[in-house]
Amino acid sequence: MDGIASLFGLSGSPLVPIALLLLVGGGLAAAWPMFAGSPARSDIKRRMHVDAPLAEKKAPNAARRGRNAVQEKALKTAQDFYAKTDPENVARLRLKLIQAGYMEPKAVGTFFLMRFGAFAVFAAAALFLGMTYGQESTALNRWMFVIGSGAMGYFMPGFVLSATIRGKMTEYRNGFPDFMDLMIVCSDAGMTMEAGIERVSKELAATYPSLSQNLQLVSIELRAGRGLDDALRSLGDRLCLDEVRSFATLLQQSKELGTSLSGALRVFSDEMRHKRMSKAEEKAHALPAKMSVPVTVCILPVVMMIAIIPIVVKMTSGE
Repeated sequence: MDGIASLFGLSGSPLVPIALLLLVGGGLAAAWPMFAGSPARSDIKRRMHVDAPLAEKKAPNAARRGRNAVQEKALKTAQDFYAKTDPENVARLRLKLIQAGYMEPKAVGTFFLMRFGAFAVFAAAALFLGMTYGQESTALNRWMFVIGSGAMGYFMPGFVLSATIRGKMTEYRNGFPDFMDLMIVCSDAGMTMEAGIERVSKELAATYPSLSQNLQLVSIELRAGRGLDDALRSLGDRLCLDEVRSFATLLQQSKELGTSLSGALRVFSDEMRHKRMSKAEEKAHALPAKMSVPVTVCILPVVMMIAIIPIVVKMTSGE
């Protein structure tokens, strides 16, 4: 470490560790585009006819093709390795990534590379800090700190993925009643269910982009010849919402019984809004019980001190 510091002319300065840390971080940031490459258009966006920027439409040069080839090979190697060792875990991870909005086939390999990259970065940072500031501690404590930091970096992408799924589910749950209302309008206008889904998916692109992307995927599946019930069940698996599965069952029963589709959709939309309002009221009623803990821990001791300290001061001054 001292040799590196003397090499850069920083020896004897108290800011040597910070300068070296910034130097390493800057080097990693500069080298990252060589490994990341430029994001190409995904297969789903291409099939949905989403226009790409002009830079992506240009033919890549040889260096870019080489970087993309190395990146694709690394992602494929990581995905194939885990698919052979634990296929069930890979299948569950693939479903979670789809629920989070990452529908590219290489998303699984990217996730594993990010996980091990975070593990290496956190462990290296902990080792650097331990060698710089933890010289007084024992070797066991330093290694425990390194192992704990590496484990935190290893599991952090999973936590971020779970948080992303929760955010997507909130968007889906908030946007699905609006989707039902627009489907009612399309049904009253005489449009078929397939044409209505395609039309509504375009209307929801500004307010609920993730829901709109999933609905456009349903429209693509229907145009490819997949049945409406199967496409809606697949939509329910991607959105991870029971309301979507109930919607697929509603359409199937409406076809079998010959009932009015617009009336069934209107009743189902009202039930979804009522359920969403019930969940909001449930959270509002649970708020006083949740607030009792911070009130007891933070406010009550201060109130007790304000009430007791004057009495203690008076008793002390009277003696």
